[in-house]
Amino acid sequence: MSHRWASRGEKRTIILDYTPNESILAYLKDMRDALRMALAYGYVLARENDGKVPSPIALRRKLRGWFNPRYDYAKHHINPLCRNAAALLKSYKKKHKHLAIPEVKRLATRIDSELFKIEYTDDGKVSIRLTIKPFNYEYITFTPEHKKWNEYGNGRASELLITDRKLYVTLVTNEIEAKEKPLASRFIASDLNFTTIDSTIASKRDDGAIKLERVQTEPIRQITKIQSDFSRRRRRLQLHVENPQKRDRKLRQTRGRQRNRIKDALHKLSTEQVRKNPDSSFIFEKLTGIRKNKDAERSKKLRTYLNRWPYRMYQSMVEYKSPHRTLYVNPGGTSSRCPVCGDKLEHPTWAVSRCRKCGADHARDRLASLAILLRGLHLCGQPFAVSADASWQLLRNEYLYAPAVPDSWRAGWTEEAANAPNRNTVHEHTHS
Repeated sequence: MSHRWASRGEKRTIILDYTPNESILAYLKDMRDALRMALAYGYVLARENDGKVPSPIALRRKLRGWFNPRYDYAKHHINPLCRNAAALLKSYKKKHKHLAIPEVKRLATRIDSELFKIEYTDDGKVSIRLTIKPFNYEYITFTPEHKKWNEYGNGRASELLITDRKLYVTLVTNEIEAKEKPLASRFIASDLNFTTIDSTIASKRDDGAIKLERVQTEPIRQITKIQSDFSRRRRRLQLHVENPQKRDRKLRQTRGRQRNRIKDALHKLSTEQVRKNPDSSFIFEKLTGIRKNKDAERSKKLRTYLNRWPYRMYQSMVEYKSPHRTLYVNPGGTSSRCPVCGDKLEHPTWAVSRCRKCGADHARDRLASLAILLRGLHLCGQPFAVSADASWQLLRNEYLYAPAVPDSWRAGWTEEAANAPNRNTVHEHTHS
């Protein structure tokens, strides 16, 4: 569930050229000095807290004792200042692997929506009113010649970034349409993996009951291949190109090409999924913070794959292309508890989920998609009991792990489960 103040529309930024007056230039220079001081305060707080960068709120508590007596600007100007300082410190630490105060040279500052207003004049011009000081306004007037202004200009102003040469106006558009996206009567729950997208599809019948329709596996090895190919290219460049300027330029070009190739492939895949299922709501796991899990800390290879894995890009593409609402569920335990009986799952190999109570070895990714579906249905007020449903009996073999398992693994199972026919159509999953 998103924050109640979060934007439900689409954000669009329009870039405009302008010439600042002396008051705005003086304001930009003061904000640059204040940002340098905020970085110094943030650095000291981080050193006192074992290198952990402080939050913008904690930084504001420390900084306002210096900021408020020094400047007579509106008090709200300190908020984006502290957010920017915290973001710069985190970015520097992530890039350089140690904490230091980054150098600030540019004249640039962000202004929250509470401190500026977009007004239209009678002669067709647009004026941005800035609250620099309490009850003291500065106006930036321009003719809206930007080709997208007519399309986005009626949106709600979200943020303004001012430099000494340009204005970056961020507007929130289509808020009404975003809020009115309906929930479909058909659901596609997808488990995103490195090489496959495994989905369970269900629909709501006229009587309100939920019926499982089918299970499907979409291979996405093309994404993995693109990432591996470009990784090898970068490695060759690092080893064989001695000129540092040429090497850096080639590496930037390679990263840009990789990003474009992956984005193109994901656009095609997401468009195909939405066109095939125009009457469906998609359900995904909310995977925020997955790159910081304990397994990734112990395995360099897993960290590499997680850092390359563009799961959020695919989810966002499906979300804005689909005409129906997209749901996000908690990912914790989707591969740890059996969605049929609730018993704890074992994993003799990565691709296998074994439930002794159900008496079967399941394909791990397909069974996880079923768990995601059940959580999504519960989230939208339509709980679904799998074990008591007839559609589960028809599809249960679709979730079984395809390769034959050794007889020693079946010790303790019932004779009926051990002799059950294996009619499933799942392909073997391979995970790097």
